[in-house]
Amino acid sequence: MRGYTIGTMAAACAVRRDTIRYYERFGLMPRPERTTSGYRIYGDQDVERVNFIKTAQSLGFTLTEIGSLLSIRGSASASAADVARLTEE
Repeated sequence: MRGYTIGTMAAACAVRRDTIRYYERFGLMPRPERTTSGYRIYGDQDVERVNFIKTAQSLGFTLTEIGSLLSIRGSASASAADVARLTEE
């Protein structure tokens, strides 16, 4: 796993640092691990998650809807029909 600081992750995702912090406060991003100095450390899966959020926003989904999509995405019991139903709504 690659370790990203908030600045390097923001650059990798082409977003501002404040955007990542906002996604964390909104509940779209899990709380990151922190170094002993208190710096946030992110992994490759966090980069993928931010890119998923950005793509969903560009398609017109609200952050609340994106949160629902992310919960389905992380669910072992969710089906393609669940995703299709949510996106059609």
